[in-house]
Amino acid sequence: MKSRLWRKHIVLLKSRSGNHGGLEKYASRIANAFIQRGANVSILTTGDPLQSEIPVHSMKTVSWPAFIRMEQFDGFVRRWLKKNRADLVFGMDRNRYQTHLRAGNGVHAAYLKSRLLTEGRAKVFLCKLNPLHRKILELEKTAFENPALQKLFTNSHMVRQQVLEHYTVAAEKIQVIHNGVEWSEMEGDFSQWEQGKAAALQKFHLSPDLFHFLFIGNGYLRKGLDRLLIGLSRLQRRDFQLSVVGKDNEMDFYRAKAVQLGLKDHIHFFGPSREIRLFYQLADALIIPSFYDPFANVTVEALAMGLFVVSSKHNGGHEILTSKNGALIEDLLSTDAVIQALETSLKHRKTGPSAQSIRESVQHLDFSHQLQILMDSCG
Repeated sequence: MKSRLWRKHIVLLKSRSGNHGGLEKYASRIANAFIQRGANVSILTTGDPLQSEIPVHSMKTVSWPAFIRMEQFDGFVRRWLKKNRADLVFGMDRNRYQTHLRAGNGVHAAYLKSRLLTEGRAKVFLCKLNPLHRKILELEKTAFENPALQKLFTNSHMVRQQVLEHYTVAAEKIQVIHNGVEWSEMEGDFSQWEQGKAAALQKFHLSPDLFHFLFIGNGYLRKGLDRLLIGLSRLQRRDFQLSVVGKDNEMDFYRAKAVQLGLKDHIHFFGPSREIRLFYQLADALIIPSFYDPFANVTVEALAMGLFVVSSKHNGGHEILTSKNGALIEDLLSTDAVIQALETSLKHRKTGPSAQSIRESVQHLDFSHQLQILMDSCG
């Protein structure tokens, strides 16, 4: 396997590589996977990257406006590639040119369309006039339809279909590789979930007799928290708690909404947290009713930690759900559909056997396996 990429020079494009989000984790893993195959890797990025043994070429960009920053990075990439040999250019952002592209951000044109469900036509129309959205759409179209693009990787069949709907791309160029998960690395935290749950109950002053829902996400509107709160308020049962983890500029609005819906004693807002696995240990079920997510990483992370997962068809991660490990909200705008999915999850309280079974359902999505598929497709 190693000889297939031996002596090749791989150039990885990832702006803001010093960040710590899901895409940044993938960039690091992909770079190291190429190196393990025997390739030489260079990373082109912006800002101040993390310390790395891999050659990193970075440029300073303006902090605002974002559409100028994107154009600056694209220009930097094009100039660098003119002066340096690259056998394979692997993009992870929105750049006009690359030979291989992982569209982890999904399809922006589809994302804007999804906002019709939450913000209406007037807001979406204004978004299309916004220079940032116009720049993203222009870069996206040029990248996807560039004749030099050999392979387009999407992390869900949902995104693959959106690419085909919005752009002129040969279907055979597109390959779906679902997001990987730190399955093996999570073994320790998973095996200690009962102790972790006991610690979390004590730390957060929660009752062990209640069913514990978990919501994780930044940007509550897109992630569907409003729909979740309404659904919970209509449940006949009241023996549950919901932990809301993540940031949103309108957090006070959602706190007030919970009170208005009679959920004051059932909802706990924790904001951003570095103890995500503690919340996985605590919870019985993860609820992610997204209006748009190419593939929410929390979907597979929660499954790897033994949680039953409820999501929507607008989250590409729903493709790994089965009747044994999760439930699908068929229509986010239907409160009855949300209630039905929540009632299904209430029948799946986490136990030792159930958690182990759910965890095993995503063993095949371990990072090592998913990266091997990606590397073989780039060879």
